[in-house]
Amino acid sequence: MKKRKLFIFLGYGFSAVSKPFLYIANTWTTVLAVKFADRVGKAARTPARDALISTSVDSSVKGKAFGFHRAMDRIGAIGGPLLAMLVLGLSNYNIRLVFLFSVIPGVLALFFIQFAKETAYNAYNGRKEESNKKRGDLRNTPFIIFLISIIIFQLGNSSNAFLILKARETGLAVTLIPVIWIVYNGVCTLASPIFGSLSDRIGRKPVIVISFIYYAVIYSLFGFAEKIWMVWVLFGAYGIYYGLSDGIFRAYIADLVDAENRASAYGIFNTGIGLALFPASLIMGSIWDSFGSKWAFIAAAGLSLVGFLIFIISLFLRGYK
Repeated sequence: MKKRKLFIFLGYGFSAVSKPFLYIANTWTTVLAVKFADRVGKAARTPARDALISTSVDSSVKGKAFGFHRAMDRIGAIGGPLLAMLVLGLSNYNIRLVFLFSVIPGVLALFFIQFAKETAYNAYNGRKEESNKKRGDLRNTPFIIFLISIIIFQLGNSSNAFLILKARETGLAVTLIPVIWIVYNGVCTLASPIFGSLSDRIGRKPVIVISFIYYAVIYSLFGFAEKIWMVWVLFGAYGIYYGLSDGIFRAYIADLVDAENRASAYGIFNTGIGLALFPASLIMGSIWDSFGSKWAFIAAAGLSLVGFLIFIISLFLRGYK
């Protein structure tokens, strides 16, 4: 439809309208329906939003732009829970009020969307960047191989809930879980624009290669962590991985796919990650129950390395250009 702002507005609007219904929810089925509606909103807005970001900046700063966006996302991940805790404290722990007030940031987001400029396709396609013949549609080999490597890599990237479970296993108090999560998100916020800018200078591929290896090392160390201080350090270190990966992956897709097909590419990319997350968590949980957390994290690290090998082999076959 070539109307990315429309999908962004509808996506954020759907989530903003659905969440306050948790205020009146009395059954788990209502909560499930609200959660489903919220995820549909995310599915509608995310591909269009990423595509809009990729066409709103010069090619020389795409990594920085996606890094900045992911940093702002992490600031929200810090501020949201803190605001929720404030509401809980002032309302004698009335959790329903938290969901009712969640409509306020949702409406504010909708207000600011109108100021985003939608780049015209014909103007964008005329830029020098789009003359790069290496870009193509969704059938181009580099994009397909990258997608396969990410999906396999994600089989070792289970739900972050397992990290919380590991922290509890080492003795972290329940009351400190929000704090350690703030540490993680704080490092994410700092790391995302730094490594995004780095990818603009040295190229996306070296940073992606480092991210795969770094993830495997961090997850292996989580497996061997037995003391609380180790978990605190690793949560901060894990935030660096976020800066090395999330925004960089999106910038790399923009390098591979032409402007007209990027929203579709981001949609397929997100679908692949989502499809891999369920078996990844199932594998992690099954190994954890059978052999303990150490082997669960080591197995996850091993699976992530398989995706890394597919990516690195594809680079060498194409001359690492």
